[in-house]
Amino acid sequence: MISVLLLSLAVQGATTPVRASTPVRAPTVTVRVTPEAPAIGDPITIELRVRAAVRSDVRFPVLPDTGTRLEPLDPRAMRDASTAEGIDRTAIYRLIAWDTGTMTPAFGDVIITRDGAVRRYPVVLAPMRIRSLLPADTTKRLPRPAADAIDAPSVRWRLWIVLVVIAGFAYLGWKRYRRWRDEKANAPPDAIGRARAGFAHVGALDLLSAGEPGRHALAHATVLRRYMAARWPVAGADLTAQELAQKLPRGDFPILPDRVVALAERCEAVAYARAPIASAEAERIGIEAALIVEDLEMVWVARRRLAVADTRRIKRKPLS
Repeated sequence: MISVLLLSLAVQGATTPVRASTPVRAPTVTVRVTPEAPAIGDPITIELRVRAAVRSDVRFPVLPDTGTRLEPLDPRAMRDASTAEGIDRTAIYRLIAWDTGTMTPAFGDVIITRDGAVRRYPVVLAPMRIRSLLPADTTKRLPRPAADAIDAPSVRWRLWIVLVVIAGFAYLGWKRYRRWRDEKANAPPDAIGRARAGFAHVGALDLLSAGEPGRHALAHATVLRRYMAARWPVAGADLTAQELAQKLPRGDFPILPDRVVALAERCEAVAYARAPIASAEAERIGIEAALIVEDLEMVWVARRRLAVADTRRIKRKPLS
């Protein structure tokens, strides 16, 4: 009886199916950039898609380090298409280019954590070439063959020649006017226009509400430094706060250099030393940067008008 019972238990153990372990999906990170050939001023969308196994913690990088020629349009957006079988999330970044040439946004790593194991996946983007919107002069006209020489030109032929020359000059003047008009219409704004547009763009991003006071302060400081470098070359955009303190007093700078130097020192601490900054202080830095730009522009306009008036006075002065 005991032997029969043991035999039946052995048979049941041999016929019981063993459940196969669920395979673990290896994480994948893909990048998609649209459009592939953007023009200056076109919105650029970069999508980082991560597919990983369930119970994985996925952390996407913040807005990329865009340098001075690319700027973010919106805060980072998320799209989640995860299912019970795996995680499928996509981070969407929208940027805009303000200059032509080849550039590559520098993203941080995608961090995926599962069962205590942390793995970093670098985001690699192909260089983007930003094309210009200015029309290229591709007109290729072949000159007409020269006519036979006129042996005895009459008055009528001379009149025709004069009319042709006048029409040629009129055509060249009209063509030059059209090119000037197109270039003026497509020309970027001047220094104060770019600065005001930059401040408005940073304000529209609402970085303080997004919990990024450091980026709010640094963005306003960047707009200020670009404006100063355009109006006063002595205040180069790549100078440190210490170099500004040395060069501004010797460069006919119209306001107290201490305002600019103090703002630059605080932003350097935030950018390079990772110093903490509160939202209230970041908001004050943004307001101060905009006030400095308006003060400098008022002085620059006044000096320009004075220089134009002096030039006209010298031209009207009779020679002795």
